[in-house]
Amino acid sequence: MRKEQAFALAAAGLLLTGCAKIEQESPKLSTDVATGTTELATEETSAAAQHPSVALQVPEITRQDVSMKLEAEDAAVPTGCSVAMMPRLGYSGTGYLSGLDAKNQNSLVLDADIPATQHYDITVVVGASAASTCKILVNGESVYTMKTDATDNFMRVKIQGIFLSAGACELSVVPVDGIVDIDCVELVNNTSLYDGTSEIAAAPVNAAATEKTKQLYQFLQQNYGQKIVTGQYVSDSSGKELDEIYNITGKYPLIRFADMNAYSPNGGDETKATAVADSLAWAEEGGVVGLSWLWNAPTGTATFYEKDTSFDLKNAVTDADVAGKSEEELSKMVSNGEITQNCYALISDIDRISAALKPLADADVPVLWRPLPEAGGGWYWWGADGAETYQWLWNLMYTRMTEYHHLNNLLWVWNGQSSSFLVDSSQYDIASLDLYVEKEETYGSRYEQYVALRNMVSSGKLLAISECSNLPDMNAMFRDNAVWSFFGLWYAPYLGEYTDNNALVEFYNSEAALTREDYTPAG
Repeated sequence: MRKEQAFALAAAGLLLTGCAKIEQESPKLSTDVATGTTELATEETSAAAQHPSVALQVPEITRQDVSMKLEAEDAAVPTGCSVAMMPRLGYSGTGYLSGLDAKNQNSLVLDADIPATQHYDITVVVGASAASTCKILVNGESVYTMKTDATDNFMRVKIQGIFLSAGACELSVVPVDGIVDIDCVELVNNTSLYDGTSEIAAAPVNAAATEKTKQLYQFLQQNYGQKIVTGQYVSDSSGKELDEIYNITGKYPLIRFADMNAYSPNGGDETKATAVADSLAWAEEGGVVGLSWLWNAPTGTATFYEKDTSFDLKNAVTDADVAGKSEEELSKMVSNGEITQNCYALISDIDRISAALKPLADADVPVLWRPLPEAGGGWYWWGADGAETYQWLWNLMYTRMTEYHHLNNLLWVWNGQSSSFLVDSSQYDIASLDLYVEKEETYGSRYEQYVALRNMVSSGKLLAISECSNLPDMNAMFRDNAVWSFFGLWYAPYLGEYTDNNALVEFYNSEAALTREDYTPAG
């Protein structure tokens, strides 16, 4: 869920020497790759409009070993700058460019002849006497925001996986704030987008998973890297977002995502507790069910935000084996002081949500189940007390729901968003990230987060975007070897203000998109 604060996962493999702080922008595409980001359609597409299939447009990648160094002192010296050899030592070549100042509104421009169309790692060797910020541009397109702290020496800031076409290329360093010295810019062929892949597990982690649940998992596994499954969050029981997409594109998303917050025992709203019934209806129509649980704290203020609750998760943690205990046994353990009331309240809530989910299990409807989301952000109570308490709670929930309640129709989606919050690989099937960008940003493939998550889990898991602000770029995902299993687009304003009609039509009618029309549920 897009909140007042959005969690940003640091990209994996961004290497630096010194104390630089770096933020990577969404990657920009070459002009010879279709992006699906045309202007918003001015007229409503008629209901059930039919559109031709859209072919992928992905450039041919020529992987080649490349190592280039562009010395800053060899470029045209911007106004107010000079070529220096002192006092900052450790430079290469004959010197370094000194005094690149944001106040002068100038930039360092380096010309390069790119030998092969492929992805490159770009390293900027930079020094600064005070905190500074620079934009890194490729052929006039901003691809990176580089932030540096004060340092006496040069530091190396490495930007991974930038796609460059063969031929003339202009690389620019544009100061936004502060003054920097630039020694050189280095380019080498990237390997991280291609290396480190692992075979995806052939079956769900729950050995007792139902046949239909196994078949859904195998559908995702077999299409992984070849197709992307479409998904959409709904804001209420009407499913108006699903119909809106159908009216625009002629296709329904395959996954209907909803949340179980209304079922929370503390402060739940029975009038809005329709997610299960709505999911059953969606499954009857041939769709896949995705459910999250923004869990109101079991006691105290009915909220899932840490800042607004007094519920103490640490006080609930116990070494006692409670996951398989009956309600009577648990009540006795509280009376005997073996567990706390907070622990009892947690298990009681898990039992209630399990009962709410049981109609889906009884109907043998598989569910993409995403509990305890975004724990690494710290803004929800289940993540605010640190990784160990969160991992204890995940283990409790997984064991209770799987072994005690026998909800064998669940495919477990871990969405902790931090390596320190990673749970045992035997207790989740899919690793996912919530990835939001600002409205004006190009969403791209989010390859940097894809690589980060792949390296984080490193156990043959499916990778997915569990929430997003815009459609990922279809061509960029295949170009960058970062094809997510599925995505879940959040509702308004993200469906609407962030995503234009033409982009929806192009994505949903892509030969690489899987919609409800492409899926045949197990009989």
